Amino acid sequence: MKKPFIPAQITFLLVNQKQKIRIPTNSIIMLEGLANYTIIHLQNGKQKLYARTLRHFENLLFGEHFIRVHRGFLVNSSFIIDYDKEENILRLENNLEVSISRRKRGCLAGFC
Repeated sequence: MKKPFIPAQITFLLVNQKQKIRIPTNSIIMLEGLANYTIIHLQNGKQKLYARTLRHFENLLFGEHFIRVHRGFLVNSSFIIDYDKEENILRLENNLEVSISRRKRGCLAGFC
């Protein structure tokens, strides 16, 4: 019986430099959407800008421990440090903070 193929790394294409860079999904802390661009915040503190929508990455990372907590944020659940229920803020590694939308608060019940 064959084992299912589960990619450890996903390849993203940087449009402005015409090169492919492999980024492991377990090194991505969060993705931040800005119109038709997405900023990927990495564990080493670097940020990568891609000319793709957040929805594109959400579909790509489906089932990889990523949660859509806001219209503009996709968070890796393994990097969540604290959840402030009064202010509705998630605290992540590298001193990142993400606000949570009213409709997405119920999604975090199992993670925090």
